[in-house]
Amino acid sequence: MAMKMPVVDIGRCTLCGGCIEVAPQVFRLNSVLGFIEVVDLEEYPVEDVDEAIRLCPVDCIEWSDDG
Repeated sequence: MAMKMPVVDIGRCTLCGGCIEVAPQVFRLNSVLGFIEVVDLEEYPVEDVDEAIRLCPVDCIEWSDDG
């Protein structure tokens, strides 16, 4: 069974950092490569990720079932 996980479209991301503020356990800035990445977790906090999705100004975060 595929795990539901958040994905960030780094091509559209503006690096505003809102997702990190809302869900720092899920999102982090890769300062070497300059993009937001998703932390590998066994399970993602749905409410926190949903809040990050709602607050993203460019709608670049979504759920994927491809985990």
